[in-house]
Amino acid sequence: MPESTDVPKLEDALRKAGSPHATRRRLLECAAVGAAAVAAGGALEPAGAALAKGGHSSISAFGTVAVTTEALTVTLLTEVLRRANRNSVPAGDLAVFEGAFAAEVDHFRFTRKYWNPTTTKFWIPDAFFGGSGNTLDLTALGKALVAGETLFVNLYLIGVTAFAQAGNGQFARFSAEIAGVESEHRVLAETLIGATPPNNVGFEAFSIQRPQGIETALEGAGVGFGKQGNAAGAFYQLPHPIMAPPIKINSNKPK
Repeated sequence: MPESTDVPKLEDALRKAGSPHATRRRLLECAAVGAAAVAAGGALEPAGAALAKGGHSSISAFGTVAVTTEALTVTLLTEVLRRANRNSVPAGDLAVFEGAFAAEVDHFRFTRKYWNPTTTKFWIPDAFFGGSGNTLDLTALGKALVAGETLFVNLYLIGVTAFAQAGNGQFARFSAEIAGVESEHRVLAETLIGATPPNNVGFEAFSIQRPQGIETALEGAGVGFGKQGNAAGAFYQLPHPIMAPPIKINSNKPK
């Protein structure tokens, strides 16, 4: 699917989600589509764990979107790694994908302890990969990831806000920890598209205030949550069991 047809879809979705025009344009700089996360497993204080599970509507909404988009991200990166192994992907780029996959698996396992995903079956546009089948165009993928990771940093900032307002400093920090990891992923994706500099923001964007706005933006870009999206693509299922990460990374659980 031509990149130019996907950009307006994501921009329109962001507009409907309440993003200012200037921020929408920054989200979309060089990006065709969006992809998709909250913390990283471990022992938690009982009170914090109870609050994470429910009882606060904004936290419940955040958690559901977080675990669902984590499932989406793990599913997406599983397919990226499959295609990478069938193409000539530079070793450095492959290591980045493998590290990102390991982190997202940690995130999914953590969020799944407290919330349930609305689906584990996703319609992912071909444009995310640069084409169908075994195609993997790193520039197309980089553009998708830049837009997606920008959305997901925003999602975790929603989490920080919700937990802080509920008086749960521990989970607010966990959300901030994962926002930091997602911002690392975005910068690495910026390098795939040759952004100069790739670390190009002073403060992260907080242009979407509701977690549902993140899913709205993704749906506008062609992603389908348990149903066919509005862009050429295919259904992908979260693997069960999830593939073991090819490499090990540090700090796999929140402290």
